[in-house]
Amino acid sequence: MTARSRRTLHLIVTVVACAAFGASQRAARAGEEDDLQREIDTQRVSVADLERLDELKATGDEITQLRSWLDEAWSLRSKHEYDQVREVLERTRKQADLIRAKITASKLRAQANAREAGLADVRARIARTQKSLAETIRKKKAIEGNEKAAEKPSAEKGAAP
Repeated sequence: MTARSRRTLHLIVTVVACAAFGASQRAARAGEEDDLQREIDTQRVSVADLERLDELKATGDEITQLRSWLDEAWSLRSKHEYDQVREVLERTRKQADLIRAKITASKLRAQANAREAGLADVRARIARTQKSLAETIRKKKAIEGNEKAAEKPSAEKGAAP
């Protein structure tokens, strides 16, 4: 093999290797784009779940912000800005965690308010019962006092003859 043939062969091998490497990078980018698209779609579905969980409508603004960030991630993905898409998706994951925490806190707050209202009702019922009991005791003492007063004159009349 001549030197020229070796250089040509070396050049061909180099070109083939570069082409294979470039094709694998494009395939990796395409796979990365698919992964990011799947992640965005998954988070969009989770937004609907968060809205369903938010029965008390305590996180409307946060959910709206989350939707806008997911739209931003989608537009960045279509522009092939994958690093920025990952940053936005990380932000949306944190926002979803915040929304879940706020939903839990609002449900617990509502539960505490309901229990406090129940406690106030029970205390009012106890106060009414105590008042009624005190009034009944007072009436009983008044009746007993009247009976004793009625017994004394009759006992005195019976002892005199």
